[in-house]
Amino acid sequence: MKQLNVLLVEDSTVFAMGLKLAIGSEEISFNHVSSPSSAILFLKEHPDTDVAVVDISLESETDGLTLLESIRAAFPSTRTMILSHYKHPGYILLAITSGAGAYLSKDSAPEEIKDAILKVADGYSLFFGNTIPRELINSLFGSDKELKGRKPVGLSAKEMEVLQLVTSGYSNTQIASALNIATTTVETYKERIKGKFGFDTIIECVASAVARGIVKV
Repeated sequence: MKQLNVLLVEDSTVFAMGLKLAIGSEEISFNHVSSPSSAILFLKEHPDTDVAVVDISLESETDGLTLLESIRAAFPSTRTMILSHYKHPGYILLAITSGAGAYLSKDSAPEEIKDAILKVADGYSLFFGNTIPRELINSLFGSDKELKGRKPVGLSAKEMEVLQLVTSGYSNTQIASALNIATTTVETYKERIKGKFGFDTIIECVASAVARGIVKV
């Protein structure tokens, strides 16, 4: 059996060492870096890396979700997954739309984390583990059938920002100023959001997003 090359991007050395001891095996070879910049450098030097396991909250120049997008763009052959304390639906949605094949909480059992890594490496998706409530996952995908078809709402990071600002009561002009884009671009994002939610008005999208926990009031 080919040994998987896995990169763990985690700023807690203690957690990284514990995870490597818990699930390191003949099947998985672990490497560890603590920052996104170190991860990018490592992947440039090791293009054969099979899976990058990324934490969201990194005490560095950027976050794990942004790193996912960078990995997808620069290293398309390296699969990714999130391992985080957070169980917020907005983070889960962003991770999946950024290409993550799994989103697990750090309170998952070591065997489950290992299983997720193996599944992601084999191209299976999506994998959430047992400690993230099924109701939360279904709130993002609508049903088990849609989950199996990998069809989340699918908002981009910028669409998420626009939707959150709309939810917070911002006008088009205020959103344009906050995001440094044109008001016509704001309208374009709103049209895309409505199309992805399947609603005729942005208010319906906001109501659905709040109910699902994708955005906060």
